[in-house]
This record gives sequence, C-alpha cells and structure tokens, in this order.
Amino acid sequence: MVELKGRKTALVTGAAGALGVAVVERLMQHGWDCIALDRNRRGLEQLHDRLAAEGEAPLLVPLDLAGAGPQHFDELAASLEEQFGRLDALVHAAAEFKALTPLEHHPADDWMKTLQAGLTGPFLLSQALLPLMRATEGSRMVWVADDPEGRSKAYWGAYGVAQSGRAALAQILAAECRSDGPEIIEIDPGPFYSPLRSKAWPAENPDDLPTAAQAAEKVTVAVVDSR
Repeated sequence: MVELKGRKTALVTGAAGALGVAVVERLMQHGWDCIALDRNRRGLEQLHDRLAAEGEAPLLVPLDLAGAGPQHFDELAASLEEQFGRLDALVHAAAEFKALTPLEHHPADDWMKTLQAGLTGPFLLSQALLPLMRATEGSRMVWVADDPEGRSKAYWGAYGVAQSGRAALAQILAAECRSDGPEIIEIDPGPFYSPLRSKAWPAENPDDLPTAAQAAEKVTVAVVDSR
C-alpha cells in the first residue's frame, strides 16, 4: 500500500497496456498519485518497478474487469476512500479485442468477455466510484474512445458494440452528472501503434503511426487541464 499523500489522485484502467502505461507515467510526472488497474499482474509489476526506480510508483490493483462483480468494485471504492479520501480522475483506458470476426462466427465466450471488459465492467466501476468522485471537487471521468462510428462497420463484432455502448454510456452519465459532477469527458486520441491495434492491422508499419505516448498526452491533457 502507498502512503496517503493528499495529492490529486487518478485511477487508470488498462494500466498495463500501451496507452494506460503512458497515461500513468504522465499523470505521475504531473505530481498525481495513481492507481493502476489491470488484469495483467506482471505488466503492472513491471510498470511499478520502472517508476519506483525513478522515484515514485503507482498503487497496483490487479483486477480483471471481465471477471469482477459488483462486490469487487464496491470493495475497491471503499478501499480508495479509506486510503486516499478522494478521486480526482477515473480514466477508462481498458479494452479487449482479439480479431476482426464476422458476427456469424463470433465465439460466444469472446463476445461476453469483450463486452464485460469494455462496457459492463467500466459501468460497474463507474457506478461504485461515483459517490467518491462527487465528493471530490472538480473530478473528471475520462472515457477513451476508439472511433465508435468506424467500429460499427463489418467484422468489428463485440469490440465495435462495446465502443458504441461506451459512447452512449458516457453521454448518459454526462447528462445525469451535469449538476453535481463528476465532469464526463469522451476523448478519441486517434490511431496509434499498440499490440491491440496490430491485431486488426498486422501489416501496418509502427513507424507510420503516432506512438502510445503521443496518444497518452492527449488523454492526460483532458485529465489535468484547467485544474
């Protein structure tokens, strides 16, 4: 457990992925405390060790959004409230994608796992953390989007449905939270190279795309700007 510091605090999902790692790094460079959530324990530990060697490290939460239930998110919310007493930002950067697949042949288990990781899990996490975020003045919930309109085309399957659903969920939350917060922000950082993207476009040259670090800078600005 990290020591309570009273600084601004952010929870980043998908924190062991290309984008999540870079977002955590940048937020900590801005002087924030970070909670790094991902199912990839080894990836989280590598992130922790690298940042610890540079001076400070995030709090690690090994949790699978695709397998967690409401009680897990409620327990996490209670733990964060006790330890930090605030949550200034929640960044939904986690995603699940295996391959472009016709709906006719989409495996049922992949469908359910992708929707749980990309849509239902983020909803349950948001629901559990809303009271803490409402109690934190100026808090923001940032939803990382991946071209929801483009992902509603052929072969995007459950990932495309999750992206469209996330956009609708963020808009509903924005309407419901307008008066008492948190501020809801949707941001599409645009294409960038990542292992997830390479599953859809394996022939792409990484050098022809922005880096995850460049995409993370856009997300970080949405979190820290005007604070």
